[in-house]
Amino acid sequence: MTNVIPAAGSAWSTERVDAVLSQFVEAGLIGRFEVQLAAAALRAVPEASDDALLALGLVARATRLGHVCVELDQVRQQVLASQGDDGTVDNIDVPPAAQWAEHLQDSALVASPATARQAPLRPLVWDAGRLYLQRYWSFELAVADALVRRSEDAVDSANSAFGHADVDAALATVFPAEPAGVNQEPDLQLAAAKRALIYPVTVIAGGPGTGKTHTVAGILAAALQVAAGRGLVLRAALAAPTGKAAARMQEAVQERVTAMAASGRIDAAQSEAILGVQPTTIHRLLGSLGRSGFRHDRGNPLPHDLVIIDETSMVSLPMLARLLDALRPTARLVLVGDPFQLSSIEAGTVMADLVGPSVDVRADVSAVAGSQPLHDRVTELTRGHRFASGSSTAALALAIRNGDGDAAIGLLSSGDAEVHWVEPTERVGLSALHDQVTGAARDVVVAALAGDGIGALTAAGRIKVLAAVRRGPNGLFEWSDLISAAIEDAVPAGQRTGWPRVGTPVMVTGNDPVNRLANGDVGVVVEDDGRWVVIGGSEEPRRLAPARLGKWEEWWAMTIHKSQGSEFPHAVVALPTIDSPILTRELLYTAVTRGKPEVTIVGSEEMIRLAISRPVTRASGLRDRLWPGT
Repeated sequence: MTNVIPAAGSAWSTERVDAVLSQFVEAGLIGRFEVQLAAAALRAVPEASDDALLALGLVARATRLGHVCVELDQVRQQVLASQGDDGTVDNIDVPPAAQWAEHLQDSALVASPATARQAPLRPLVWDAGRLYLQRYWSFELAVADALVRRSEDAVDSANSAFGHADVDAALATVFPAEPAGVNQEPDLQLAAAKRALIYPVTVIAGGPGTGKTHTVAGILAAALQVAAGRGLVLRAALAAPTGKAAARMQEAVQERVTAMAASGRIDAAQSEAILGVQPTTIHRLLGSLGRSGFRHDRGNPLPHDLVIIDETSMVSLPMLARLLDALRPTARLVLVGDPFQLSSIEAGTVMADLVGPSVDVRADVSAVAGSQPLHDRVTELTRGHRFASGSSTAALALAIRNGDGDAAIGLLSSGDAEVHWVEPTERVGLSALHDQVTGAARDVVVAALAGDGIGALTAAGRIKVLAAVRRGPNGLFEWSDLISAAIEDAVPAGQRTGWPRVGTPVMVTGNDPVNRLANGDVGVVVEDDGRWVVIGGSEEPRRLAPARLGKWEEWWAMTIHKSQGSEFPHAVVALPTIDSPILTRELLYTAVTRGKPEVTIVGSEEMIRLAISRPVTRASGLRDRLWPGT
């Protein structure tokens, strides 16, 4: 950018930005980063108006809250109210939306879609009534353009590893028809698998236990069979956003492969080929180079013919843009996930935007289907398989998803063997729960001291506390401290030196390509002729010297955000005792669906109802780009 003014101007720009943003800073609604960004923009463009500087600060803040953009008439709900305590934002002034929009469209800080890529770049883009940071507008447009381009590609090319005739024959082997009268519903898993093999990009959506991973295993089996029949070698990749999600993906695929082999649907060679496709993280798949970006991009694309991404709800908009950029034009992409789970911690609502309107709505918009690139590429699986018929855990998850607080409280109060409710003030119930959690922790220590890494990992995942918040009563730190103190005497005095101690479960919190560690990988420190960290994951458990751990934290408990992609025999959901903006319907739904099958919620009725009544609303334009007219 040009037109940089001297030091005196720099002080002037800071004073002016302070004057424009002071009430937002004092209320804790805008931070240092947004102030510095606005000051830098003013130094480059001294004629920038106060309205433009305010918009820049608020849009920058919105992206840090998960929004891709801001709708000016929704600023108070999207940015301000989501951060302030009750009453905080009542006295905050923002310009009237129509007047604000008019001023911004004439601003030197704001570009239109037609001028957004012209030099010099402007920090903001005004597009279809939404205001974006240039970076996020570019990501959104790149994702939409890539999906539109792929949806228009031919589905049966002579150069492709797939074709309709071969696909039908292979799928008939992998997904045999059920006997007459057993189930008269359409086989949505078969439909999803067929779409995945004949279209360049497809989406498979569904709640927990609806057969998403079963379908993925079937897709792999059929794809390998089709490719082998054509004398080709299929290069396939399975990936998920975190190491834990990748490990869970491998476990689920292996379970399905074993079942298919036992029923004779695939042979030993096919089983070996499927299990040879080791799930990994998206960062590893793309070849993360840290802050330098990724090894694979448009200039050096991934070599794979088929890429399947699980837990797509956790994928941010920037990451999806980079993944699409790295795919070969002829590769097939399958995006799998639950649109009702929490979205990525970073900006975007990728899975919900991809799925768009419901199946019924999509069926009624055939007149505009030509302008909707994913119109016939989305399959929503609805038939549950994970939970037993009449499962209270499944019913609780459905009640939360539907926003039915009365039904949820009724299930929690029923005394069911799967679903439990402990009030934070209920001493007897809370004490019994503490005993369960700390008992599992002691088993971790015992196994670790015996050098049994697998046993220690199993014990660490038997019952897991999932906390909504880190600090405060019933938060992550309180539970971690309680567990650590309870097992202190289980560690011999001679093993209490050094850190992390023997018996400590750890979670990696940053990608570490040198040591092949990804954010979300878990392990346990064991004593086995020396101190080692046994890392579990999508690969065989391996040993790592504690000194080689980079960023990590204790894994006695974890946040609900970090639990995505995981399953635990017993999930303990710890809710805050006072209201927090993080407490939402999607957060509670995600936590409850981690339990397979047992769930205990520790929280007051007020907090449970509050969470169920508060769905997440993130601003994004991707859905309108993919589903115009709905």
